[in-house]
Amino acid sequence: MKNPVQNECRSVSASSSSRRGAALAGLAVSTTSIALGALPVFLLGALAVFIRDELNFSETRLGLAVSTYYLASALASLPGGRLCEAVGGRRAVAIAALTGGTSMLATALLARNYETLLVLMATAGVANGIALPASNLVIVGRIPQRMQGAAFGVKQSSGPISTLLAGASVPLLGLTVGWRWAFFLTAVTTLPLIIWGRSATRRNYSERPASKLRVPVGPLVVLAAAAATAVVGGASIAAFYVESAVAGGVSAGAAGTTLAVSSVLGIGFRILWGFVGDRSPRLHVPLLSILLAIGACSYALLGRVSTPAALLAVTITAFASAWGWPALFNYTIVNHVPQAPALATGIAGTGLFAGGIIGPPLFGVVVEASGYATAWSCVAASAACSALLMHIGGRRLEKSHLQVDR
Repeated sequence: MKNPVQNECRSVSASSSSRRGAALAGLAVSTTSIALGALPVFLLGALAVFIRDELNFSETRLGLAVSTYYLASALASLPGGRLCEAVGGRRAVAIAALTGGTSMLATALLARNYETLLVLMATAGVANGIALPASNLVIVGRIPQRMQGAAFGVKQSSGPISTLLAGASVPLLGLTVGWRWAFFLTAVTTLPLIIWGRSATRRNYSERPASKLRVPVGPLVVLAAAAATAVVGGASIAAFYVESAVAGGVSAGAAGTTLAVSSVLGIGFRILWGFVGDRSPRLHVPLLSILLAIGACSYALLGRVSTPAALLAVTITAFASAWGWPALFNYTIVNHVPQAPALATGIAGTGLFAGGIIGPPLFGVVVEASGYATAWSCVAASAACSALLMHIGGRRLEKSHLQVDR
């Protein structure tokens, strides 16, 4: 005779196992989606020496292609958020993967001139703009709230993964079978995301009050501005860090090693700050402001250190603070706008991409005019401005959340 208690225990265990499986799948998919969304522009940069040689365009045009990608991401972020709210996170992931995969496949097969490449990089940027809110919505829907901060930390660590894959593509593909194979394999990698997303059921909002989709636009716009001024520093590090360190008297090998070590540690710090956010929701806004304020100080020192030990200390501090905030930033927004997390992060995400557009070009102009020390001082001022905007926008977002709860 079957024991009802045992049957119930088995049912609970199966249900718990199913939830864990869904959470792990959601985390893996969201991280992969963001990594693949960012990979096209990193591949373009890493393989530029081969691509420019074949398609015959200048370094200036290479910079324009990168800016076009980020501009398309910024323009697609808000409508991408609306799309995610309409069709659901899984289907939106599939749409982003299909768009990005198609553009990469077309790059591999059809890019025979610069103009075609420019259009395809813009298409890849649109996919990236959709992937951000889509991945956020997947995490909100599949990860328990008490663990979402750490989950966002893992997801936002996908950037270094993209950098690693792009770097590895140079010796493995660029120098052997050709650069087009890197884009072709990227397109193939999107297939599991497309299949996973296509199997989802469409979200039904027919019975959902329209007010549920309203978001506090004012605070989110302020936070988007905070993100833009914060990303200026991160984008400048990515583009000019090694050259800046060499100009300051540090060898290129030491600078590269320091950058690699700090990047790995930066992944851990993103997860750490997300974990802290899980444990202390009231610390979200203060911690974001403090991290950016510390980042401003580290940026001010970057152009003034001249020894490997000092450079290592300053760089680790910069990665822990000025590069450690994005996971907590996204978690703060979805935690305070639970009625429309994809739309909210789509609005704020516009700033994340905008900083990547304007940061490196302006940094380069200041370097040519006044040197690296002045350029890093300007980045420090941008980060300090971001800390203030993050505090203002965050507090306004908290107040709007309390008003909705009431």
